[in-house]
Amino acid sequence: MCFILHSLLAVLSGLLLSTIFPCANMSLIAFIAMVPLLLAIRGQSIPKVFVLGLITGIVFFGILLFWIAGIRLYQVDQWLLAIGWMVATIACALFIGVFAMGVCIWKTRASLFAPAIIWTALEFIRSHFPLGGFPWGILGYSQYQNLVLIQIAEWTGVFGVSFLLMLINTMIAGIISRTSGSWSGTGITVTLIIICLVWGNIKLGENLASGKPLKVAVIQTNIGIDQSWEWETSRERILLMLNRLTVKAAKADPSLIIWTETAILSSPATSPWIKKKLLSITTQLNSYLLVGAPHMIEGNYYNSAFLISNNGQIINRYDKIHLVPFGEMIPGEELFPLLRKTFPQAGIYSHGKEYTVFNEPGRFCTLICYEGIFGDLTRRFVKKGAEFIVNISNDAWTRTKASYYQHVSMDVFRAVENRRYFIRAGNTGISAIINPNGKIEHLVDVGREGIIISHIFLNKHLTFYSQRGDMFAYLCLVITIMGGKWGRGKWEIGRCPHFPPFSRYFI
Repeated sequence: MCFILHSLLAVLSGLLLSTIFPCANMSLIAFIAMVPLLLAIRGQSIPKVFVLGLITGIVFFGILLFWIAGIRLYQVDQWLLAIGWMVATIACALFIGVFAMGVCIWKTRASLFAPAIIWTALEFIRSHFPLGGFPWGILGYSQYQNLVLIQIAEWTGVFGVSFLLMLINTMIAGIISRTSGSWSGTGITVTLIIICLVWGNIKLGENLASGKPLKVAVIQTNIGIDQSWEWETSRERILLMLNRLTVKAAKADPSLIIWTETAILSSPATSPWIKKKLLSITTQLNSYLLVGAPHMIEGNYYNSAFLISNNGQIINRYDKIHLVPFGEMIPGEELFPLLRKTFPQAGIYSHGKEYTVFNEPGRFCTLICYEGIFGDLTRRFVKKGAEFIVNISNDAWTRTKASYYQHVSMDVFRAVENRRYFIRAGNTGISAIINPNGKIEHLVDVGREGIIISHIFLNKHLTFYSQRGDMFAYLCLVITIMGGKWGRGKWEIGRCPHFPPFSRYFI
């Protein structure tokens, strides 16, 4: 009976976690969402603790990732996508099971910081492994609208925000569970919160218009996935729509006009028909044009972005580096040919190799779709000299708005981490301009045709995160592996400790 009650607490944590991300956006719940699980695992055996964490994870990720089951892929059965949703849910849930177990394996007199350190380390691992990582549901992303709090990301990345949230959850769980003792341990947590809030207010008060100004235009066509699949019969209509919106945007005289990922499905470098059409469009412009299109070279297909001048010449090309597993490529198909038979319609794209930074009309990088959710990948472009960030995307394959907004919530952190304007061009949405403080200044919503025209400001300064990446998360990982109180503690197998009075955390 007692384990049933603990299981209900674990379920409650999963439900609370599922509400803090878009579309529910109840972000304040993130400060207490893990408290029920932290209370439930007290005094439990290690196997039970793992199960309780797994329950929380299955409820949380089962709800958060439900959009996977509704993905529309060409000639792919829905039952296969449903299996993919279940596999992704369980794989992500395992990390919360390991987290709960790790908290209980750690020494009883462990620091107040232990759960936050372990959680951050596991989020970092999940962002890189397996299959290149899947950072959906990182706790810090829930605060994308809490601009004051997330300013620390220029130092710690999103993982610093996750750490702070888990620290607060641990503090609250300790206060609830203790029956006697001092409140003195809350002092460090409260001090950290105050420091983060003061820093956030200072950064939000800074002038963003200090760099060189640049006018940009974003084109959102709202072309459905079905039309894209029928490129050969729809291409004239699609190009007419792109031409109409582009010419309209050109009246504002932007320096750069941005189309979306795979806006056209023939390469400007190899298709004479596309070359001719683009020439007829670009000669009407006084702007550079960024175009997403597939490209083949030496027998390899790439998901690419082309920068084209107003005389129709290709200036440079970027090939997508981080591909979507089972969407754009099949990992390990060379070793397991059966995978290609199981997923016959998965892409056959190759990984790009060059961190390309375009030089005109300002220095910028172009992340393609999925790449925008990876902080370390983004900061590598910035370190190479990108003064603003562009993300071209095509999210038309999803049926739910939740995945669109969840995607954008992660892009907000790329802007803050690098203090760069982040320009997002989505085929069916969401297109947006995000300023270096993470504020979404302009937005075209899901399922609408539209144009964004805006001034942005270039920035050459490199943040700590741009230079060093996820050093904070690496530190948490090292401490977790060491498994002790700043290297002095020992791993102990047994039952999960009750939360002691907070005064004991600092003896």
